[in-house]
Amino acid sequence: MKLTTAEIEEIITYEIVVDSYTDDEVNMGWAIYMEENISYPFEAEYEVKQKGGKKHWTKVMVVDNETDDSNFEGSSYYVEIEYKGILIPVELGELREIKADEETMKTLQIWQYNQNY
Repeated sequence: MKLTTAEIEEIITYEIVVDSYTDDEVNMGWAIYMEENISYPFEAEYEVKQKGGKKHWTKVMVVDNETDDSNFEGSSYYVEIEYKGILIPVELGELREIKADEETMKTLQIWQYNQNY
């Protein structure tokens, strides 16, 4: 379900940054919202670089978040992906073709809107 711009702005205003007076409080609101509304694991694609410089997109499992209210700085949200048995922290914006539950997809849509705002 795609949210409208008005719905996204309402969620940001009344659920995420409500009662925030400083940038730190806004960042904490975002970190808490993301943590509470993203369900792990989910599938996505991540661009990997092979030896020699060739890049290709590959399916990965996003298994956890790497960002919490103590280290969130407002512009980057890091998650942990599993690739060939290795856990790698990556920025959420580096993923594409995400396949997750409806609440997670809604949260990611709100995050993306905020990143472009």
